[in-house]
Amino acid sequence: MKDLVLGAGLVGTHLAVLLKERGNDVRVLSRGMGHDLTRAENYNSDFIWAERVWFVAWDTGVRKADAPADYEMDVLEANTRLCQSVFGMLRQHKKPFLFVSSQAALSPDIFVLGTTKRLGETWARFLGGFVARFWNVYGWEPVGAKSHLVPDLVWKAMTEGSISLLSSGEETRQFLYVRDAVEALVYQFESGQKVADVTSGAWVSIKEMAQHISTLTSAKVITGENAGKPSLAIPQTPLVGWKPRFELNEGLQEVLESARLWKTKNL
Repeated sequence: MKDLVLGAGLVGTHLAVLLKERGNDVRVLSRGMGHDLTRAENYNSDFIWAERVWFVAWDTGVRKADAPADYEMDVLEANTRLCQSVFGMLRQHKKPFLFVSSQAALSPDIFVLGTTKRLGETWARFLGGFVARFWNVYGWEPVGAKSHLVPDLVWKAMTEGSISLLSSGEETRQFLYVRDAVEALVYQFESGQKVADVTSGAWVSIKEMAQHISTLTSAKVITGENAGKPSLAIPQTPLVGWKPRFELNEGLQEVLESARLWKTKNL
């Protein structure tokens, strides 16, 4: 099988590894590798070559601090151009593909991310593609302005010896380890289920997540006073016949090991 993976972030990187482990030929196009997917026509030969396409690339636009309107509009414009370009190539070459969406698509009036992911889902539906809607996929990634909750908490535990939460930590989320997430993508593509909410199905509070990390690191958990934001949506369409392999502590242990390795190599 010839697989073209668009995007080399957390999910795209692990997906490419999994596909190679299965013996497939894999090509990856990503912004970090110098590819501009808002001009996907520049990679026409890659689309011709591919037997399957995995549309993972996206400007998430999610920052820890509130973003100004101009920043949000830039994200909106970037992802609109990305949709026009990539879906245009998929339409032209009639390649089977899977589009990676987000739970935010269920609340498009709240987040710019949700608005653009809903747009991508609509495009994918018209073209007959697969849509996998992720819920809080976690794995190790260097902490920065757009890093996610779990690596943030792990990094605090490792470098500060404590995990300070911005809220009381009572709000709940569903978390899925990245290795489970990419296995689910392949399973969905091969099972033929067109749309699925790909998640663990287990609700975990932010405080519980911090306590799990505390158990692995001996870091102290410090909660805030303000109530956190509740989940704005619930999974609607489970991936039939699939279950995650990793327990929460197993996934967190791998994240911690990867974080320690990254720290040793980079600091």
